[in-house]
Amino acid sequence: MRAWEVHDGVLAVRDVPDAAAEAGAVVVAVSHAGVCGSDLPKLRAPRSFDLPLRWRPGHEIVGTVAGGTLVAVDPLVPCGLCEACRDGRTHLCSGLRRIGWDLPGGLAEQVVAPVGNLHSIAPEHASVAVLADPMAVAIHGLRCSGLGRPGRLAVVGAGTVGLLTAAYGALIGWDVTVVHRGANLDERAAGVDARLATLDEATTSTPFDVVVDAASGSSPAPLALALDLVRDGGTVVVQNAYHPGVRLGTPLRDIFRRSVRLVGSFSFCRRDGNDFGLALAALGSSRAAFGSLLVDVGDLEAPESTVDRVEERRRLVVHLRGGGTTGE
Repeated sequence: MRAWEVHDGVLAVRDVPDAAAEAGAVVVAVSHAGVCGSDLPKLRAPRSFDLPLRWRPGHEIVGTVAGGTLVAVDPLVPCGLCEACRDGRTHLCSGLRRIGWDLPGGLAEQVVAPVGNLHSIAPEHASVAVLADPMAVAIHGLRCSGLGRPGRLAVVGAGTVGLLTAAYGALIGWDVTVVHRGANLDERAAGVDARLATLDEATTSTPFDVVVDAASGSSPAPLALALDLVRDGGTVVVQNAYHPGVRLGTPLRDIFRRSVRLVGSFSFCRRDGNDFGLALAALGSSRAAFGSLLVDVGDLEAPESTVDRVEERRRLVVHLRGGGTTGE
């Protein structure tokens, strides 16, 4: 089969052995796979990360299993036995493996996934279901961070996770503002029930009860901004996957004096529910609203030019076979 693979620091489409499933897992014939912004630094500079010798990316996956059932694949593969797993905090499993990171990913014609990681979906949801992973990240940040009743919420960053966080926040009752750097968001943010504010507009507004840092993480500036925007006694939720080596430069005494709660929110979990399943339900109920976040780039070929287009700040969908279309 054909698959994206990084070997010796070089990304290429290569012929690799067909996927073979062991007990408890199945082979998924991939119809759609997303290229995520979090993949970008690994694809650009793979030697800066602890990756498998032959890394096959792709953790946003939709496809079919034997019998023709269409499924979305939860990429987190926990051990299921440790204390964190028993409590549903599967993202904190010490033995956690992830499809598209530690395990071969879905930017391929086939991928292997545990049966328990498959979620059946309707054919008309095929494209938008690629967003289930980032939507689950968005849901986890608001659902599992102990934020209390909805109030004023600011989201720093207008990438996919930021806009999905804003959309879910509005869905559950928050008054949402998306803080951006002046980029044209009219099309991408069309389905999000939130006001848009530039940095200058946000910093002169009334402080927010909760601020989610969902920006890109090559410098500590987004977190510093989030701390400026939150009210005394408020909460900052960090969804930003900061690059290795980025350090917080804000005086820590300010956080202490202001009683600001700083919460890290990594990935998503299955505690008191299932973030991934909730994400699919939210996306399916308003799939037309999220089509503007997706661009269909066709098949697996030309990975370098596909990676270049990640800079458009949308989720790119590699569309291998059948299963619907995406919105431009």
